[in-house]
Amino acid sequence: MLATAAATQDTPMSNTAPDTPSINVEELLESTGRSIQVEKEVPLTLDVGSLIGFDMAPVEMSKLGQGKERDAFLMEVTRDNTQLLFNSIFSLPSSLVEKVKCVQLPPPTTKVPREKPIPKPKLPTKWETFAKSKGIHKKKRGRMLYDDVAKEWKPRFGYDKAGGDKEQNWVVEVPGNGDPYKDWLGESEDKKKEKVAKNELQRLHNISKEVKLKSEAINQTVKQANKSTASIGKFQEKSKGEKKAKAKGKHQKFAPVSGDTKSEKEKSLALINKISGSSVSVNKEKAASQEMGATIKRSRDAERRTELPKGGVKWESRLKLHILIKKKRQVSGPGKDKSSR
Repeated sequence: MLATAAATQDTPMSNTAPDTPSINVEELLESTGRSIQVEKEVPLTLDVGSLIGFDMAPVEMSKLGQGKERDAFLMEVTRDNTQLLFNSIFSLPSSLVEKVKCVQLPPPTTKVPREKPIPKPKLPTKWETFAKSKGIHKKKRGRMLYDDVAKEWKPRFGYDKAGGDKEQNWVVEVPGNGDPYKDWLGESEDKKKEKVAKNELQRLHNISKEVKLKSEAINQTVKQANKSTASIGKFQEKSKGEKKAKAKGKHQKFAPVSGDTKSEKEKSLALINKISGSSVSVNKEKAASQEMGATIKRSRDAERRTELPKGGVKWESRLKLHILIKKKRQVSGPGKDKSSR
């Protein structure tokens, strides 16, 4: 980065062209009561590479009055700090470029935030994705290639490339099992055209893929921006060609708290009829089996608590089981018990 300044007399950049009128800066400043030498209690922190100066000196609140007093104080501080910045620039080594004194600024030390976000990495092409999955690494090939026919090194591509004589040959060697009446010259030209067309088609596919992803990201950002308003985008102005955003997800609907007593009455009556009416169906077979299972479980738990004889289950438990099976047959009917077994 180069910083240019007009050459003046009695300054470090005093070598000027003969036609340039000389100006004595010190005399001009003395006439206004100013000087290029500025002294401050707290030194100014300078970043000459970014042309920035930081004044860390405390400011007396009494000097920050109102109106002209405040403006005069701020102007004086700004002028002194700017003078110190220019003094540091003029102290750098200079060079003559087209009859103008220039200085090379040092690298900046202040980190300035970016104006735009960091660009996202470019999407890999179809070939790059395939090469990564197969572990294929790109190797840079040499520009020159040895031609066995010409016995010399020739460019790999372009004019007078290696192997170009074979393509320009009017004689083509036909394989032993090949068709002698086939146009072998035309076939090689067709293959070459097919390769070129395939590469061009793949290039267009990659471009369309990037454009599609970018447009989707832009549409998503626009939708989010529209929904950030208080009306959730209902009264947001639509741009030309922009479609209305569809609401995603399920919206829960609640019954009105007051006003609609008819629907509430109908729901209550339907619930009462369902509980007390004859429309309620009871699976008697299932209920009997559940009751029998619960009884058997209770009897087994009672048997575990008592000491059983060697004969096994007591005759009282067997009698209870026989009675439960008989009840189940009476409830389910004579033919159902056999089918269940």
